[in-house]
Amino acid sequence: MGPPAITRRRRPFLAPFWLILAAALVVLGLGLFLHSSASNTIVVIVPPASKELGTIDDPPLSAEGEQQAQQLAQQFAAASGQNGFAALYVSATRRAKQTVAPLAQSLGKQPVMLSRGDASGIADQIMGEHTGDNVLVVCPQAVIGDLIQVLSGQQVTSPQGQPAIWVVTVPSYGPASVLRIGY
Repeated sequence: MGPPAITRRRRPFLAPFWLILAAALVVLGLGLFLHSSASNTIVVIVPPASKELGTIDDPPLSAEGEQQAQQLAQQFAAASGQNGFAALYVSATRRAKQTVAPLAQSLGKQPVMLSRGDASGIADQIMGEHTGDNVLVVCPQAVIGDLIQVLSGQQVTSPQGQPAIWVVTVPSYGPASVLRIGY
């Protein structure tokens, strides 16, 4: 004679446990993914240093401007390594290039030329190439306010004649923040 036929349906004893464990793993994986994708792009915006007075269209830095460029390099010299600047963006003007040159030499980085001169083009280039990184931008004073507005949505004004370094933090989620540092 053969084994008796099972007349009752067997209930899996551990099924509720496995379902809860699978759901917890899915939620944990989703949380880790969202946490890792949440990053801040930090954009440090600096105007070109002081220019030499004259009548030419693209003047070089003055002696005071060269000192300002050296001070900028000293301030950000520690910004190397993993949490340092991923890129140094510079506009096509002579003053902007001369302003960032000591810092670029100190960090061992080649400045990246901004492909466009308008604020939205600059913001697109930065956010397209360096989302989640720290970058420094040296661009004309006339573009800085518009660039900050494009990056953060905030309208800012700098007192006339008082240069400032602007730090714009653009998170993956939520509103951006703007910090003005006078020097």
